[in-house]
Amino acid sequence: MRELMNVKEVKDGYVYMLTQRKVTCESCAMSGACSIMGSPDTKVKAKNIDKLGLKEGDYVVVELPNVSVTKLSFLVYGIPLIAFIVFTVLFYYLNFGDYVSFLMGLAATALSFVFMGYLDKHKFQDKYLPVILEKYELPVAVSAQKTVGDGLKQ
Repeated sequence: MRELMNVKEVKDGYVYMLTQRKVTCESCAMSGACSIMGSPDTKVKAKNIDKLGLKEGDYVVVELPNVSVTKLSFLVYGIPLIAFIVFTVLFYYLNFGDYVSFLMGLAATALSFVFMGYLDKHKFQDKYLPVILEKYELPVAVSAQKTVGDGLKQ
């Protein structure tokens, strides 16, 4: 999906842009949980393409990534849930008792969230970012004010 976005900041090799929620977003099944088009003030991060010479106030055409919601949901929720179940059952069968098994399951869940956060920062950091396709030149508005020098009499 392509969107027009306004550049708000360029720093550290990334471009930060503001989005505007579109009417077409209302019919989308993910409209309530979408982090790209979520709220009017959502800042979106993309890799800076130096050849475009982007600066604050520019408009750009951005291609939003096609991401499988099921895959991301499994990474965020499924892996910690599996860690919880496996460690709880493992410690229960090792005769550590109910409370200790439950606490070890919670610890494994917390560690899996930390591990997923590490992977997100280091491995997936740029994989799911929007891609800037081109700089968009807005049409120049013609001034509605006339001056004395353009033939009008006072």
